[in-house]
Amino acid sequence: MGPESPDIRIWVYDPENASPEELDGRASNPSVTSKSLSMQFASMGQEPYFLSAVTFQHYTPEMAEEEGIWEARIPLIKTNLFMMVKGNAVALQDCYIADFIFLLSHVSLTFSQNSTYVKMTSSQEEYILFDWPPCFPASVATVSHWETLFTKDAFNTSERVRIPPNILTDEERLNIQEICLIDEGIVVLTAGFLYLRTEKDFIKLDEKFGIPPNVTGIRTRTFCWPEYTPREGLQLSQIIVWTEKEVLLGYTHKKFKLLVTLEQLLTILQLNTLKIALYSIHVATYTSDPTGVALMIKAVEEHFGFDLLYLAFYSEETLTWTVQDFSLKFNSGKKLSALFMFSALPNFVIWDDKHVYYSYQNYSKNGFLKTQSQEKDLTSLTGSSIHQVFIDYYGNAVIKMFNNKMLYFKIEITDVVLLHEWANENDNTLILINPSGELFLTNLNYGKAVFSEYPLMLELYSSTYKDQSTCPYMLFESNVVLNNAYLDKGKELTFWVQVVYHENAGVHPIVEIYGPKLLQEKRSTEYEIASGICTKNLTVTFYQEVSYEATSSYYELQTANTGHLMIQMRPSRFAKTCPLSSRAIHVYIGCLAQRHIELRGYKDNLCQIQNLSYVIEKKYLSGNSPKDKYINYNTSKYGCPLTIDMRNKFRPVLHLYDGRQFIEEVEANFIIWEIFGRKDFSYSLSMIDAGCVNQAQTWESMKAQNENVSIEELWGPHNYRHCFSFAIGKPGNLLKPYEIFNLSNENEIVWENQHVGFYVFRAKIIDPNYSFCNLTVTFAIETFGIIPETDNYLVLLIMLGVIFVVFICLIASYFQYLKFFRKFIYEPSLESKRKKKRKH
Repeated sequence: MGPESPDIRIWVYDPENASPEELDGRASNPSVTSKSLSMQFASMGQEPYFLSAVTFQHYTPEMAEEEGIWEARIPLIKTNLFMMVKGNAVALQDCYIADFIFLLSHVSLTFSQNSTYVKMTSSQEEYILFDWPPCFPASVATVSHWETLFTKDAFNTSERVRIPPNILTDEERLNIQEICLIDEGIVVLTAGFLYLRTEKDFIKLDEKFGIPPNVTGIRTRTFCWPEYTPREGLQLSQIIVWTEKEVLLGYTHKKFKLLVTLEQLLTILQLNTLKIALYSIHVATYTSDPTGVALMIKAVEEHFGFDLLYLAFYSEETLTWTVQDFSLKFNSGKKLSALFMFSALPNFVIWDDKHVYYSYQNYSKNGFLKTQSQEKDLTSLTGSSIHQVFIDYYGNAVIKMFNNKMLYFKIEITDVVLLHEWANENDNTLILINPSGELFLTNLNYGKAVFSEYPLMLELYSSTYKDQSTCPYMLFESNVVLNNAYLDKGKELTFWVQVVYHENAGVHPIVEIYGPKLLQEKRSTEYEIASGICTKNLTVTFYQEVSYEATSSYYELQTANTGHLMIQMRPSRFAKTCPLSSRAIHVYIGCLAQRHIELRGYKDNLCQIQNLSYVIEKKYLSGNSPKDKYINYNTSKYGCPLTIDMRNKFRPVLHLYDGRQFIEEVEANFIIWEIFGRKDFSYSLSMIDAGCVNQAQTWESMKAQNENVSIEELWGPHNYRHCFSFAIGKPGNLLKPYEIFNLSNENEIVWENQHVGFYVFRAKIIDPNYSFCNLTVTFAIETFGIIPETDNYLVLLIMLGVIFVVFICLIASYFQYLKFFRKFIYEPSLESKRKKKRKH
C-alpha cells in the first residue's frame, strides 16, 4: 500500500520461497513463485476479503488485471484501523492460508520544506523525544540530538521537520523538552511555551489560544478508541496541557479549554485540609478509559526529604472528579512519568530514571518492579537509566534504557527480565510499532532513520529458557475482538473465555467489571478433561432488566441506567512467558451516536427534482387554518418523495442502522405525523382490529392531555401507554382508527380524499423499552392518479363568464357585420342605382 493511497494489493506467498522484499514487507509486486501460488489458490476458489475488527464492515477485493493480485479500496478512517484479511478454507498440498491482522495506518500531514528553515533538536545526544497518534501508530514524530523527523509509514520513509528562522532562539530550538503529534501537526514544548508546526506554518500557542506560560508538560492519548461517540455532542480531547497550577484540554481545530486549577482541584479532592506547604500538578495522562484523565498532584514534605503523590481521575463524559485510593512517596526533585495499561481495573506504572512503580488490581497490589536479585534500582542490572517504557494492548511491557538494554515485564507481573542485547549501546533508538502490529527498533543516528524488526516474544523465550518460570496454561482466548461495545435496551452482550492447561495446574478464567453497577449477568461454566489436558469455558451474558413502561420518571430512569464500564478477562494464574494474560473491553450502555432509523427503500428512491413548491388547501389542514399553506420542499433535506397511487394504501416499515451498518427491521411501536399539518389521511386498522381492550392513545387524545406542547414532544416513549390491558386506559369507542404502527399489526395509511397530494411525514418510535435513542425519520410521499376535484362555485362562475363573453362577442360581431354590410354592400349598391338614374 502506498503512503498516500487507499489501494491495497494482496497475494499469497510461501515464506520458504518468497523474495527478500516479500519477507521484509517491502514488495509492491509478487515474485514469480508467489504469483503462481496466488493463481493456483484463485483457481481453487480462494476469495479473500477484508474485515474491520471494529465495525465488521466487509471489503471485497477484485482480481487485478495482472493475475495473481487482488486489489481493494478501503476508506482510511479510524474504524478501519484494525483490519483482518480472511479467506475461504482452500487447501493446496495440505496447506491453508492463515488469517492476518494488520494496522491500516494513515495520516495526511506533509510538512513544507524551505532551504532557510532551521532544525529543532533535543539538548542531550542520547535523549530522544517521540509521540504517535494511538489510532495511527505508524505515524511518528521524533526529536533527537540530530534532527526532527516525521514518518507516516513506520520509517519506511521519513521527512525532516524544520521551522522558519528567528521564531525561536538557538537555545529554545536546540532544547526541545516535549513533543506531541495531534491532528493539526506537531506540538513542541520549549522554555515553558508551546508551538505548533502545521503543514505550512509554525505558530505560538499562547494566551490567544487560552494557554498560559510556564507549561510544564503535554501528553496525548495512549490507546485508540475508533469513532468513540457514545452520545451526541460529546467531543473527546486529544491533548493535555498543564502547568504547576492549571490543566487544559486540547481539542481539534486548535481549541483549548481550562479543565481545572490547582486551587479548585484541592477543594474538590479535599486535600487542602492537609498541612503541607506546597502542592503542584506533577503529571497528567490519559487512562485506559476513553473518557478518563488522570492527574497526579505532588505534595512537598519539607522535613522528610521525600514528596507525596496523590491521584485523581476526571471523566470527560460525566464531567466529574474522583479521588483515588492511592498515594506514593518518592524522592524529592525527581521527574516522574506515568502510563496506564489497557485494562478494566486501574493498572498503571510510574517511573523516574531508575525505578518503576506498579499499581495493579485497583490499587490492591503495589510496589516497585524488581530484578531477580530483588533490586528495585534497575540501573544496577543495566548500567544505564530509563529512556522509554512501552506497553501494548495485551499487557506486554518493555523498559528501554539509554544504552539500549531492555527489560521485560507483563501486566500484574512484579519482576523484570533482562533481554538479550539487540542494538549497539551508542545507537539512538526507539521502540515503535509497525502497520502489522509488530514491534521494531528505529535507529536515528545522524538524523537518518533505519528500522529493524524486534521479535519480542522470541527474545523473551530466549532470555528465560533456563529459568524455572513456566506459563501455567497452554492457551487463553476469548471471542472478543473489539475494544469497545455498545449495549442498548433489550440487548445482551455475550462472550466466552477459555483457558486450556495441564491437569492439576488449577487455572480458571476470571471476568472482572470496573465501573458503575448497571448490568446484570449470567454465567455458565463448562469443564472438560482428556489425556491430562483440562479445558474450562466461561460464558458470560450481560444484560439489563429495567422496564421503562408506564413510569412517571422516564428520562430520570434512563439516565440512571446509562453509563460506561470496563470488563476485563484474565486467567487466575499467569507468568511472564504466557502469550496473552489479559483482554479488556469497554462497554457503553446508552444511545450510540450513529444509531438511526430509515424508511425501508426510501434512500434507494432517486429523482431529478431539487426543489419544488406546492400549496396545501386550508380544508386539508388541522386546527381550522384560516388560509392555505405554501410549502417549499427541499429534496436535499427530506430526500426524494415516494410516488404512490392514491388508490393504494401505504405501509411504512422502518430499518435500524448504526452508521451505514444495517442492524434490523424495527418491530417496536411507532407513530407518524405530517409535519406541515395535513390531516387528509387515516389508518386501515381500528382499535378493536388491533386487539385493544381499552381506548388507545391517539393524536387527538394526546393533544387534549398535553396543551401547549410541541408536536415533537407531544407523544413519545416517555408517555406511551398500550391499550391491551384492562388495567391501563379507559373504555371507549374501539371503532376509532388505531394510529400506531409496528411490523406485525400491518396497519397502513389510507388516503381519505381521492386527489393528488404531497405529504411529508415524520415517524417516531414510541416503545419505551426499545432504545435509549430518540429515533425519528422524515420521509415524503407524493400521491398520483385522479386529477384534483374542482370547486363547483368556481366552475359556475367560469361558465357564466364564458357565456357573458360569448354574448358580448355575438353582439359585437352583429354590429361589426352591419358596418361591413353598410360599407361594402348596401352603400355601393345604392350609389350604383343613383348613377343609372343620372344616365337616363
